[in-house]
Amino acid sequence: MEPSANVLVALADRITKQVANLSKYLEDSDIGMSDFTVESRERPNTGEFKTLHSDLTSSLEDLQYLIDGPRAYMRSFICSGNDLAAFQIAFEFGFFNLVPTDRAIPIAELAKKAGMDVDRTARVMRMMATRRTFEEKTPGEFTHTAASLVFHEDESFRCAGHYMVDEMWKAATATAECVKASPYESDSSHSPFKTRFGIPLFEYYAKNPGYAARFAKAMAGATKIDRQVTEVVDGFPWDGIRGTVVDVGGGSGHLSVSLARAFPHLSFVVQDNSASMLAQGKDSGLRDVEGRISWMQHDFFEPQPLRGVSAFIIRQCLHNWCDRDVVKILEALVPALEKCDDGTPLLINETVLPQPGTIHAPEERGLRQMDMLMLVTLGSKQRTKEEYETLLKEADDRYEIYSLHSTGSMGLLEVHLKVERS
Repeated sequence: MEPSANVLVALADRITKQVANLSKYLEDSDIGMSDFTVESRERPNTGEFKTLHSDLTSSLEDLQYLIDGPRAYMRSFICSGNDLAAFQIAFEFGFFNLVPTDRAIPIAELAKKAGMDVDRTARVMRMMATRRTFEEKTPGEFTHTAASLVFHEDESFRCAGHYMVDEMWKAATATAECVKASPYESDSSHSPFKTRFGIPLFEYYAKNPGYAARFAKAMAGATKIDRQVTEVVDGFPWDGIRGTVVDVGGGSGHLSVSLARAFPHLSFVVQDNSASMLAQGKDSGLRDVEGRISWMQHDFFEPQPLRGVSAFIIRQCLHNWCDRDVVKILEALVPALEKCDDGTPLLINETVLPQPGTIHAPEERGLRQMDMLMLVTLGSKQRTKEEYETLLKEADDRYEIYSLHSTGSMGLLEVHLKVERS
């Protein structure tokens, strides 16, 4: 049944009110609205703005769907791979850096600098311009927009875009083929990435250091958007913890450094299986927290060797592994938790997926996009609170989720091991 005019009008009225609320928030925050110029400002990363943004985005998508109808709406979505093909060329041939920031560039000049023909250069640029990435104010000449300028100025964000339309997108095209080949098995050896490239993701990066370096920079870019440490630093009562915190799989210690700076009464042990990651952390000039962070090579599949510590935290690690491997990681922590005081927390800082349909569709889609990315790259997944609870109980029936401090892209689960003392 086609939506009545009254439905569209009511939705438009709701959107008008939501726009007014969001605009007032930005004005009160002295931020101002975005525009399409290179001077356009970034949106704030506050909970209130995220709520206003989510409400408005959901309504706008509903309106778009209703005015398009299902066929046109789905056609636009299904064809979005063609948009990404243009971006793939732009990243690969360096368009974002070749377009100058202080003048327009003729298409022939851009094509010559890129080392490709004028016709396809123009077609790629005009496709991206429909996404407000570059602008053709004068026929045949292009300038930056706020969107293209982000990729020009921020190397880590540019790497994030490039790796997504390169190895990640290529791997995604092998997803159905992978599932057909292994319909009941999903891990790094049974992943679309392995199907497309012939070896699992981390082995691929070990053999291709150039791509590995880009991937590392891309991960740094991602942390600027939705993987901040705010939920851990602000969302847990660290003032009630005394002693040493063990950062399991902590890489170069980014999280521990942030916590050490915020809570000078705590000390930290950063554990990782990669000697190079640990060395990177040691050599990063951390004089302000010197003496409170130590470094230890440790494979988190092996039993945790430290005892009598005040807390364990594992961040952005479990989503890289299939269920049976997550159980092994959780089992390896049990002997240590048994030797700690009652109530010693194991903090799991990972995406915590919502139950379907409990948040706005655009917000849920962003989380489930990351879930699909994990499926594609590592045959792994993002999980709900209930799925974590199941894996914890499988690892040891004494595990209990004590508190859920936050959900979403950077959820925070507080887990305790209930030990009977004699």
